[in-house]
Amino acid sequence: MERFFGVLRLRVSATTFTRKYYQLQSFYRHVTANALDYATLKRADIERYLLSLHTANQGRQQHCTVIREFYRYVKTPENPAENITFKPDTSLKLFTVPSQSSINAFFSKLSKAESGLALRNRLMAELIYGSGLRRTELAGLDIEDLDLENRTAQVTGKGNKTRNVPLTEKAATLTRAYLSQRVAYRGPLIVTRCGRRFKSQSVYYMLRDYTGLRPHVLRHACATHMLQNGCGIRTIQELLGHKDLRSTKVYTHLNKTDLREVIEMKHPRNNSS
Repeated sequence: MERFFGVLRLRVSATTFTRKYYQLQSFYRHVTANALDYATLKRADIERYLLSLHTANQGRQQHCTVIREFYRYVKTPENPAENITFKPDTSLKLFTVPSQSSINAFFSKLSKAESGLALRNRLMAELIYGSGLRRTELAGLDIEDLDLENRTAQVTGKGNKTRNVPLTEKAATLTRAYLSQRVAYRGPLIVTRCGRRFKSQSVYYMLRDYTGLRPHVLRHACATHMLQNGCGIRTIQELLGHKDLRSTKVYTHLNKTDLREVIEMKHPRNNSS
């Protein structure tokens, strides 16, 4: 397993490696706890393990994928996970996001705290909501990635692909205030008390505990509110760094209630006498 992890680390991003590492470790604990021999496991054994996981179907599929990759690496006579298939999930993943008024109240509340750490946490929330960043993208930002004069940032997303995103005026102002307190000009943008770069998981827990909102909720809120305000789907795709437009189109299904209300109020067939 350690040799497999060594190879895997060179092939995938840090975030993907961490996920696969813990998924395979979970499988290893299952094998050892049940006194099983991984080399003699059958397809039915893998399927029973996957069904025992308390996760969504997508999570089971991810577990199966890394198990399949492991068996391919060790080259057992039979790969028990090779022919396990999953029905395609055609359901739309609809997200519940705060309203725009709730977000405004949320930032208004955050602005009342003025300590250095409070300023950092406000900046984290502003960058994720204002520019639609993933937490890994936020954690990886360096000061030199920012162009505060033109209010842009170069972020590194999935697959180590870079893109330029705009910064809101509030994010640029907060960044200047935050950096003036740190007296820093290079290196990681978001740092701990000790000046070390924030890890992706730390971004998650800090925002969840400090603001009550998970980073991805803020990212979803960014896309949803922009769509509600008339932004085109292609622009949102570019902002979020989605490779496939289908990942972005899910947001077009979040506003069914808004659309129905508009039709009821504005459609001529509903206003004719």
